[in-house]
Amino acid sequence: MEKILVPLDGSEISLKAADEAVELAKIFGSEVTFISVVEKKIPFYGVGSGAPNTADMGLEIEIEKSAFKCYDELLDFLVEKYKSSGLILKSKTLKGIVDEEIEKFAKDGHFDLIVMGRRGLSPTKRFFVGSTTRKIVDSGPASVLVINE
Repeated sequence: MEKILVPLDGSEISLKAADEAVELAKIFGSEVTFISVVEKKIPFYGVGSGAPNTADMGLEIEIEKSAFKCYDELLDFLVEKYKSSGLILKSKTLKGIVDEEIEKFAKDGHFDLIVMGRRGLSPTKRFFVGSTTRKIVDSGPASVLVINE
């Protein structure tokens, strides 16, 4: 097992997945890559509402920049936290539809294992959107180790 991918959303369970991935990497001498995905929002302005308000668009851009900054800081923190392990640690923040970006990154990077939390979103959102973890398991870009709370 040469390459381990760890998708993180900042939830407690995703941080636990990072811990587990690093422990596995120590055993197998694997490289670990931490990723986060800033969710691409498709704006909905309503039927007949006309052109989007530029103030709203500016706010969306600021929110996205803030999300990138938060995820970059989280990933930098994790790389620093595990630096003493002697492992090769990488990180990347992506933008897009979360499960699609994770799947594409895993395939393109030829990862052997994905370690991720069982859930990170609220139960209501999971009901409507579907579980990111389930989608990754079903798509099969690599073996998946699912970490419970």
